[in-house]
Amino acid sequence: MKKQLKYLVSLIILFVFFNQLTFAETDYNQAKKMLDAGEILSLERILTAVSSHTQGRILEVELEIDEDQPWYEIELIDAKGIVWELKVNAKTAMIIERKQGD
Repeated sequence: MKKQLKYLVSLIILFVFFNQLTFAETDYNQAKKMLDAGEILSLERILTAVSSHTQGRILEVELEIDEDQPWYEIELIDAKGIVWELKVNAKTAMIIERKQGD
């Protein structure tokens, strides 16, 4: 019985791991296609534009698509240790929203 349980747990872990890889690959492929088609700006251009308006160390960046509108969600921490969440238009690099993180 212990061997069966151990085997089942291993299968579940593998399933979750490979699903996460598949989602990450899908997100990357989608972002690459949008960048190549000129539908979004490169992350480098986005971060350069953002850094001219706000200073901090980048913690996380995600490309989101909401109702066919692409935007970057950027989380950063400033010199005072405050975490900020920025919502940035992926086509124009304009900051749509800026709020303190949770």
